[in-house]
Amino acid sequence: MFMARKIGLGIDTGGTFTDAALVDLDTNELIAKGKSPTTYDDLAVGIIGSIDNVLEKITLDRSDIRLIGISTTLATNSLLQGRGGEVGLIGIGWKPEASWNFGVKHARYIKGGFDSLGRLVQSIDEAELQDAIDEVSQGTDAIAVSGFFSVCNGWQEINVKTAVNKATSLPVIMGQMFTSDLGIYERTVTAVLNAKLLTVIDDFLNGVERAVRERGIEGKIYVFKGDGGLMSMATAREKPVEMVISGPAASLMGGKTLAQLEDAIVVDIGGTSTDIAFLDSGFPRLNQQGAIVGEWRTRVKGIDIWTCGLGGDSRVWLDDHKGLRLGPDRVLPLAVGAARYPSLLTKMAQEEELNFYVPARTNVNRPTPKEAAIMGFIEKNAPCSYYDVLKGLEDNFVILKENIEALKDKGHLLETGLTPTDALHHQGRLQLGDPEASKAGMSLLCKKAGEEPDGLAQHIVDLVITRIGEEVVKKALVDAGGDLPNSTGFELLLRASSGANVVPGLNVKVDLGKTIVGIGAPAKEFVLPLRERMTGGVVIPPGHDVGNAVGAVCSQVTEMFTVQISPQDEERVMVFSPMSSPSQYRKLEEAISSARTYAERMVRERIEKEDVEDVKVRIDLIEKKFPDGYGKEMKFVNWIDVRAVAMGKPRTERPAYPTPRGNWESSGRKS
Repeated sequence: MFMARKIGLGIDTGGTFTDAALVDLDTNELIAKGKSPTTYDDLAVGIIGSIDNVLEKITLDRSDIRLIGISTTLATNSLLQGRGGEVGLIGIGWKPEASWNFGVKHARYIKGGFDSLGRLVQSIDEAELQDAIDEVSQGTDAIAVSGFFSVCNGWQEINVKTAVNKATSLPVIMGQMFTSDLGIYERTVTAVLNAKLLTVIDDFLNGVERAVRERGIEGKIYVFKGDGGLMSMATAREKPVEMVISGPAASLMGGKTLAQLEDAIVVDIGGTSTDIAFLDSGFPRLNQQGAIVGEWRTRVKGIDIWTCGLGGDSRVWLDDHKGLRLGPDRVLPLAVGAARYPSLLTKMAQEEELNFYVPARTNVNRPTPKEAAIMGFIEKNAPCSYYDVLKGLEDNFVILKENIEALKDKGHLLETGLTPTDALHHQGRLQLGDPEASKAGMSLLCKKAGEEPDGLAQHIVDLVITRIGEEVVKKALVDAGGDLPNSTGFELLLRASSGANVVPGLNVKVDLGKTIVGIGAPAKEFVLPLRERMTGGVVIPPGHDVGNAVGAVCSQVTEMFTVQISPQDEERVMVFSPMSSPSQYRKLEEAISSARTYAERMVRERIEKEDVEDVKVRIDLIEKKFPDGYGKEMKFVNWIDVRAVAMGKPRTERPAYPTPRGNWESSGRKS
């Protein structure tokens, strides 16, 4: 039994499995790991399974678990799949363009707004505001407020929030809560998406907290953010949109922890996708433009992740020239499908077909009668071909292929298919299901490809390795400011740089200047072979298969606050800050000194609410020089960002229960 240790429990909900890892917080040593299938209808079920699985692996005093870190795809997937609460939007001093889509139930755009210097353009009409509140609060779960140039002067947003709080019990989200950057569309999108996630994340965190406490674990619970840091449960309930790209960010920090490297390229290969990120001197590269979620560009700061639709469950298919292709869509590997549905092997043999529909997530949100009928039939008769569904429901509906594909796109249906996972099963290198189904699938595709099964399996594995190498090189080129031309010559050079022998007489070997760290269950099979193809080295650390879970608990709490400085002329410098009015100075040096002091004070106030210790604050001054009309950089500074970043270690004293609720609940929302 381990006595008087500080242990962390990291949890990551991935596309296929939910991983759990117990880590010694003093040494970052991986103590034990566990897995459980991810349960899409209720992620808490998979989390409970992974916790129970890892606790069975070791005997320990559960009071030693001082910290729980959670990384989850729930925020991203909820937004991509259209799940979440209904939102009302109040825009102040602006009107949307025809192409803008915020996905809200009600929207009103009222008079008001400021200019780029924070000067009042128009006052808010109180009668118009009250009418707008009455309208947008009908049948909604939260209200987003977004004002024109609110990052230059935020008082109208604050006043509207106060008025909504007086009139309703709904939580209110302001655009200035998340960013100091300009861009009314992006700020509004961020506020709306955050409002949509409030109820989803609150229910999720309640389930996780209940499960953890029921197991006698009283450590503090933190949630992993997309920028590589942790936030408290209270902050996560208030700002759930910051959980976007939480999973890929956790993989980067997990790779850093397990490999003990400060400079590296972390490659996380999962079932659905491969995520690539660069680590420089211990710090992740951040995407300062904001994360993209589906069709929406946000102002959520996150790790600069390069994601491609390539994973262990990517579909293997042949193009019109019988060339082997991978993905980008994910399917259920035949080996796994046959283990779940014993009839799959028989149906494959009878119909000489690889692709059959099975249910993936049965809880369809407000289904149409046709969708309900399709889902009901497939749930009872899976695995089903399209013709099975067509024949089974021909007396009730006209079933179109588009209806089934729409359910698949929403994540409710999944097709079976041949995958790289099946190639590994065929070779005897993996045991997750029925290898006979993988072999049968390989034989069926061989009839079309003109290869022997063993050769085809190795061809698939080699192609995955090559594709991963290509994506790493692409990421390096883009980070260096390079373009990715659409040409056959470039594609051949890219493939050659990944170690593929595709250009006779041309031997290309790339030196990336950093070690590649492979994370994810199939990393040994698909990432490790790159060490023979590229210079710089490849490391697959122990515990790589639960790297995301390790990263979820082996990080620090982070906060960021940015103040912006805009020189107007020789005697006037403006300073803008969220949640305040602009201030004016005569000298640039005075403005910078004031901005530094204010940014540090605000970021310290924010991080101290997270219950941390050993706080460190870094102040960065980032000059922005806009190009002139000829595309050349101007000599004078147009804008200065004074960015304060605070990091602190979560306190690990015990007990920490109960966890405080988020500030947004003080508005009167009933959970």
